[in-house]
Amino acid sequence: MTRSKILWLGWIMGVVLMRRTVVVKGIAGLGNRLQVLGYCCDLASHWNAALCVDWTHNSWSDSFENYFQLSCPSEMAFVRPEDGFGQVMPSRYACSITKNPLNCHGALNGDFLTEPDQDPDGPWDTLVVCRYLARYSNRLFRILRLHQDIKQAVMSRMNEMDLVPGAYECWHVRHTDASGGCPKEILRAIAGYSGRRRSVVITDSFEVVDMCRQFNISCPSIVPVVKVGDGLGIHHLDEERLRQEGLSKQDINRSVVTDLMIAGLSRHFWGTCQRSSFSSFVYRGRIVSWFRYVLLGERLNLMSWANVQVAQALERCQLSYKTRRGRQLGWIID
Repeated sequence: MTRSKILWLGWIMGVVLMRRTVVVKGIAGLGNRLQVLGYCCDLASHWNAALCVDWTHNSWSDSFENYFQLSCPSEMAFVRPEDGFGQVMPSRYACSITKNPLNCHGALNGDFLTEPDQDPDGPWDTLVVCRYLARYSNRLFRILRLHQDIKQAVMSRMNEMDLVPGAYECWHVRHTDASGGCPKEILRAIAGYSGRRRSVVITDSFEVVDMCRQFNISCPSIVPVVKVGDGLGIHHLDEERLRQEGLSKQDINRSVVTDLMIAGLSRHFWGTCQRSSFSSFVYRGRIVSWFRYVLLGERLNLMSWANVQVAQALERCQLSYKTRRGRQLGWIID
């Protein structure tokens, strides 16, 4: 091998070895995870870094790659040893990059949930992001895809329920760790809605699933029985509790992704809890036609290239209108 080839190979290996990595440690529910993932996609693009998405702990407890795919440089969290990430920022995560971040000493104080959105200062090889809120990202919708198996599962579930994209109305009735009011009153208002389209409700509450049957409202959600007063969302239930219900974590995860897609493909989507991050992500994806893009093969619209200010303004306007309308018709109860 000539000297020039050796130098060229050494340069390439140096670039590969020195490439920065942004690690996303997923926490909370699916809407929160996707929101923070978008922020991290922007960071990775800005720093020309590889993106490493780790959802194997906390409420999801499975690989991100089993449900979604990214069309950007990425890698799985466990292809490297714990000490193979170089200089880590924040330093408290240096010993927990491939482990549960909630066991990290710094994370126990909850400060990872309130870190401000700002570019990291100082030298670093690996940036770890572990939070449940982040600013709007349009880039996520341009690079995020569904895993083919999940896409087939969603389409199969919609066919079972005879749901045609754009031919039904959908509501998100959250009623566990957060709620928009009395679910029975909300469902009664939905059932009495004068619209001619079919009504579909997605939820995290077995109580709401049961009441949907009483009101003859379609509900695709799979949720285990939770005792009244537990105040738990399905993402808080451990493996043992799920086994008692005859379910696995993967069953719940697939159901949540299916709910997300059914909400996104509806004619109109209505959140009944004003500050629901799940609803917020659906609104964002609908603005850019992401749901029709990943499931039906249609193109993203021009808003997928809008800057942050324009995208946030559109989201605020839409949420404001949906909230006012929801209050008028009794879907949001103070």
